[in-house]
Amino acid sequence: MSDTGDFELFSGPQPSEKREMSDEQFREEMRKTQAALTQLWQEEGKSRAQDFNLAQIIIQFLSQPENTDLFLLVSRVVAQDIPSELILAVISLTDPVAAKQIKSLLAGKPTRALTVAPMSSMESLSPESKKEIDQWIMAISLAAHEKPRRSLESLLKKKRVETGAPAVYELSSVLVQLGAFVLRNYLARQNFSPDFEKLHDFMQAVFVDLVKKLEAAAQEQKRIGPSE
Repeated sequence: MSDTGDFELFSGPQPSEKREMSDEQFREEMRKTQAALTQLWQEEGKSRAQDFNLAQIIIQFLSQPENTDLFLLVSRVVAQDIPSELILAVISLTDPVAAKQIKSLLAGKPTRALTVAPMSSMESLSPESKKEIDQWIMAISLAAHEKPRRSLESLLKKKRVETGAPAVYELSSVLVQLGAFVLRNYLARQNFSPDFEKLHDFMQAVFVDLVKKLEAAAQEQKRIGPSE
């Protein structure tokens, strides 16, 4: 294993993805992705003594052929400094290794439910599938609250505004898209194919609610003392 991890597992986008961007754009995308994953690996190695490594799980997830369509989304989320716990929680719905790790990581944490109404079209899902989706959303919330300030800062991006105008922030569209694609892939395994726009709107609501909870948690953290 090298100092930066098992990057031989990290094969990059498939040809179909490469065709969607110019050679220069592709090289720049790969450069940013490799740099972000290297930094993630190094940070995790410094901060964790457990046998697992969150960055390695993400890299292994990206190396699997069935996750090719998520490569650019995951790499861009990594580049946005989204906490690795939160990335793992998002991909855990369809990745058994990430699901096992996030369950271990969040074991014993207090419940942090998000108040998001389910999609009406999901009513036809089995009780087991509904429960898995509910637990997934709960895991996303718990993972984000592991580092509320960092999660909030990485989820909200400052928009370009006119000089002198008040700062305006918007939710990370890449993380919303990643959540929607992961949910789509999960539902496809259940022979369920709702309109992607509805899935996107649902995940938008999930993360908007999460931001509200994180803002409250960050304020409480600020009141009681410094933390991550």
